[in-house]
Amino acid sequence: MTLLRDERGGVLVMVALCLPIMILFASFVVDVGHWFEHKRHLQLQADAGALAAGGAFTIPCSDSPIEADARRYSGDPASPTRFNTQVAPTSDANIHVLINSAQFWNDGGVDYSDGGGPCAAKRIDVKITESDLPFFLGFGANFVPAINAHARVEILQKTSSAGALPVGVPDVNPKTGSVTFINEVTGAVLGSRPLVNTGATTSAGDAIWDNSANPFPLNVPSAHVGVRVALSGSTSTTCGDPLVACFDSLSHIRGWSTSTAANAVFARNVYVLPGSCVPDGYFAVASCSAGLQADIDFGNRNIAATPGAEVWATVNGGGTKFSLNRPPTGSTVWSALSGIPDTAAGGNTIELHWKWEQQSGTWTNAGQTLTCNSKGNNPCKQNADIGYVQRSFLAADTLSGPIRLAQLGDGGVGSGANSFQIGTTHNMVLRIAVKGTLQNAASASDPPVYMRVAGNVNGSGNQSQNQSLDCDPNYSNLSDELANGCRPAYSLNSGTACPSNASSLWGTAQPWNCVALQTGQATNQVAAGLNTRILGASKPSSCTSPNHWSSFPNLPEGDPRITQVFLTPFGSFFGSGSGTVPVTGFATFYVTGWTAQGGGFANPCQGHGDDSVPGNDPGVIVGHFIKYIDSLNQSGGGGTLCDFTSFGTCVAVLTQ
Repeated sequence: MTLLRDERGGVLVMVALCLPIMILFASFVVDVGHWFEHKRHLQLQADAGALAAGGAFTIPCSDSPIEADARRYSGDPASPTRFNTQVAPTSDANIHVLINSAQFWNDGGVDYSDGGGPCAAKRIDVKITESDLPFFLGFGANFVPAINAHARVEILQKTSSAGALPVGVPDVNPKTGSVTFINEVTGAVLGSRPLVNTGATTSAGDAIWDNSANPFPLNVPSAHVGVRVALSGSTSTTCGDPLVACFDSLSHIRGWSTSTAANAVFARNVYVLPGSCVPDGYFAVASCSAGLQADIDFGNRNIAATPGAEVWATVNGGGTKFSLNRPPTGSTVWSALSGIPDTAAGGNTIELHWKWEQQSGTWTNAGQTLTCNSKGNNPCKQNADIGYVQRSFLAADTLSGPIRLAQLGDGGVGSGANSFQIGTTHNMVLRIAVKGTLQNAASASDPPVYMRVAGNVNGSGNQSQNQSLDCDPNYSNLSDELANGCRPAYSLNSGTACPSNASSLWGTAQPWNCVALQTGQATNQVAAGLNTRILGASKPSSCTSPNHWSSFPNLPEGDPRITQVFLTPFGSFFGSGSGTVPVTGFATFYVTGWTAQGGGFANPCQGHGDDSVPGNDPGVIVGHFIKYIDSLNQSGGGGTLCDFTSFGTCVAVLTQ
């Protein structure tokens, strides 16, 4: 019985039975850790490759350096030099790096199958596979057939930013537009039509918009019909809405009717002629001399036999006479090919006047036969005002904004449809040309751009008429904002109303989609701020960061002359006071010159490579707009891929 109860050696048997299982579990734990280590390092390789390559995108774009950085920093065995190689021991034959592939290597992926090379795809996508990961403890078999890692950096349009210069650049890139016809006698709105960007441009590069696909059937109601144009940075074209700019009285339609009074003198069609005006006499972009032709009905007055007959025009109620030439025999059209001044910004009203005298024979008026003579009491002598008959328009930024052409057509795109008989109906088409949008520099020989950021425009007393912004409430002056950039975060405004003043804006949560205007002259603050930002001191003694514009587009990485600025709607800086304006975008400006007004703030780079400043004006910054890709994650990017040919800044963003 004692022998049957003897348990000596039982533990050994149990250990012998359990040990293989324990070893198997220990091996499993070790190999899971081994797999995790490889997986984590593989992800590090993918991230490093994508981030390094994302920072290699430049304008103009080249695939080779981008892909080279992606392979080098992802530890690709195919790279001549590489970093971040997989943990040892790992065979190079088991590492597979794919660029912009739709699938991983183990699923049949190949390079560029997802959108092409980096420049075409506007992204660098790194997919890495480690195949045949072996058991850590051996056993002559593979633990995992493949492990994968993935990272992607996309080049996106910049939608938010911090650190920009306190400078606003009015952009002209309307999203929508409309034309409205108005009875100027009663003020009644007659109707409107959308204006559409046709895709065509003028020789100056201005975009053509019209409503040719949807003409407006105008039944001419009165002597004066005006045209209002709305241009918008949003979907609304309602005047007064955010980002909507409205421009009144750009074109004029004369309505005329046959007089019912016996022997009345009246004008039928009256047209403005081009004269010296460009693009035409109805809408000119610079002071000029227009022409005029007027069909005048003199009733039963014999114009051919009365040398004393005369028709003349005045402008804006002035006393200066501009004579029209007598019509040829058989015609009633008086004309002047030029001489009618279009020199006052905005609408210039044109009035007609006449006089007539017959000095011999008889003339019948109101049923009474009169004997004409050459004396002072001649009954066959008359003069009167026909009055306001037409209008020309001289463009001005504050009145017509970016519009550089406004022409009316009847039944299609044309010009000169500006005079009709009252009660008739015409299919009106307005064609406008919108000033070309801001342009990036194309070469180092491009002319410089001048931005006024302090002082008054043209010596006016309006101190807000410059491009400076008050973008950081914790900086007390413009020089600090120029030196250090705007620290608050800003984002794009998609159509929301801006607060009425800076204090209201700064009381809201960031990012702000509006920015405050900066008033005042503060001219030496421009030099002090740029000296500090670019040259390292407000009163530098040497040009420590010279102008490298001659090397464009190969500008040095990290060049402090590469700065960011705000884009704002056109007309943002024509008001007065300290309001706020929407942020519509961000752009990159390469600074090539500035100057000072004494005080020791001189720019030592002037005369040593910097561009000269017109008039040595200390309120002006000189430079060039460039297409630029901001550093990785230095600002926000939306869901839109970068357009390498468009105006504005892009940013590299790690998206996967």
